[in-house]
Amino acid sequence: MITDSSQVETERLRTDFVSFQNRAGLRIAACWDRPDASLQPRPWVLVAPKYGETKKNNLHLAYYLAANGANVLRFDQTNHVGESEGRMEDFTLPGAVEDIVSCLDYLEGNFGVTQAVVVSNSLSARCALRAAVRDARVTKLISVAGVVNLQATLREVYREDIFGTYLAGRHWGITDILGFDINGESFLGTAVAAQLHDLAGTIGDVKQLRVPLVYFYAERDTWVDSREVAEALDGNPQCRRVLVQSAMHEVRENPRAAEAVFRQVVWASLRDDPYNEAKPFRLRVPGKKLVLQQNRLERERMRRAETPDKENEFWSGYLKKYSVLEKSTDYRAYLDLVGRLCGPLAPGALVLDAGCGNGMLGLWILREAWRRNAFSAAVAPLVYVGLDLTAQGLSDALGHHLHLRHNPGPAARPDLMALPGLQYSLVDFDQMEERGSAGGQLAFRDGTFDVACCSLVLSYLQRPQRLLQELHRVLRPGGTLVASSMKPHCDMSVIYRDFIGQQVTAGELEAARNLLRAAGRIKLKEEIGYYAFFSQTELAGLVTAAGFNIQEAHHSLGDQAVVVKATR
Repeated sequence: MITDSSQVETERLRTDFVSFQNRAGLRIAACWDRPDASLQPRPWVLVAPKYGETKKNNLHLAYYLAANGANVLRFDQTNHVGESEGRMEDFTLPGAVEDIVSCLDYLEGNFGVTQAVVVSNSLSARCALRAAVRDARVTKLISVAGVVNLQATLREVYREDIFGTYLAGRHWGITDILGFDINGESFLGTAVAAQLHDLAGTIGDVKQLRVPLVYFYAERDTWVDSREVAEALDGNPQCRRVLVQSAMHEVRENPRAAEAVFRQVVWASLRDDPYNEAKPFRLRVPGKKLVLQQNRLERERMRRAETPDKENEFWSGYLKKYSVLEKSTDYRAYLDLVGRLCGPLAPGALVLDAGCGNGMLGLWILREAWRRNAFSAAVAPLVYVGLDLTAQGLSDALGHHLHLRHNPGPAARPDLMALPGLQYSLVDFDQMEERGSAGGQLAFRDGTFDVACCSLVLSYLQRPQRLLQELHRVLRPGGTLVASSMKPHCDMSVIYRDFIGQQVTAGELEAARNLLRAAGRIKLKEEIGYYAFFSQTELAGLVTAAGFNIQEAHHSLGDQAVVVKATR
């Protein structure tokens, strides 16, 4: 049974960084979270990292578990992202199973622990299931959006049966697997040999399972079919399925759904009776300051262990993939929203696109201006100014905009219109100084622009407030700012799925795959602290702090981005 959580003092949580070898001789880096420094008997919970994530992603859950009376061991997988040894390209599912077993070895060898609950998420849940079948020290499994049929999941992602082609004799070298370059031959071959790749293997493991399994399945999961979950689990009376309403595969993208799951995971880890939705229990909550301090500490450790990308090179490569979104209905709806919030652009308007990338938003603005006859020959023409970090992005933007200027479409009347002014400049927004300093500002006078757009840029800056301050300075009084950000824990799968559901060419499909792959790297950079995505409240707070007045706020881009309109 569980120790009385009322005895836990939430401000006395402690984390120790530990390391130990797995059975293959590779070092596993882990964190041991607990209520205090004593070694009194408490239940143990082992938290396995999600594929492509680290132990830091599970910090919040671990501290809640510790605050409610548990010892928690969260770890980085070997041959994976994080601090454990090995190369990501050598990652395999059997290796991930062995890491879980090695963590149990560590608990038994160092603390005499022979019983532990295992919490896992997505692909790691498949490995945790196999570990529980093999190792009697696992007393309960908790799975959040667990993959039950990797072959089907990859088929949904790539629109290609990767395991099927492997079994048919195709050789896979270093290839992308869900956002990371991995030795495909080894990954696919070992998964097949261990029967970890398909639904039949999962059903076989569930039949052998002798401990309780609580499986939380997401109502809007793009990658896991709830019917296959039912087929895999319903034959074992030890398994219980719990629906998470309004949630996607990345459950955290919906804060309300994530909070509901969070409570139930803590309950299921520490109690044997089902969670009562009608009478939810009161979690003992770790101090926010305590969690933030530990988060900063672990983020700095990860930064020291990670070789950072050069931002210019990273974004130059990313933008090559990004233009495919122009044909996505979700992205077009996003551009329509941003353009509408900019307001009708009158002849002579000056528009600043801060972080223009390859010019997709600029294209929308110029097309709309032509439609509204904003290029009147009787007055000064509309002027569009694009700023970006990369020369590649600016070159692509110029090409797109010049093509439109020379091919405005049948509705345009060149004889009655002045051509738009186009100006582009290479700018590193992170090199700008604080307001009032002598240098490093945008090269425009105060009150120059009528409209400023900052589309999906602020999250990638080390000091987003500096750019917002500059945009406030260069906007005229009464001018409009439209700013946006992907939201925390955004799930790009919905945008990708919606896009490939349209009629797309083979080249467009591959470009969309590349974009989804790049999203994995962005997510890791977010976790390390290089990037920070904002909720609607957080984005509005940043904009307000720069001196703007919020007028409207919206969700867009498949509900994965937040957009605010403000005035100076």
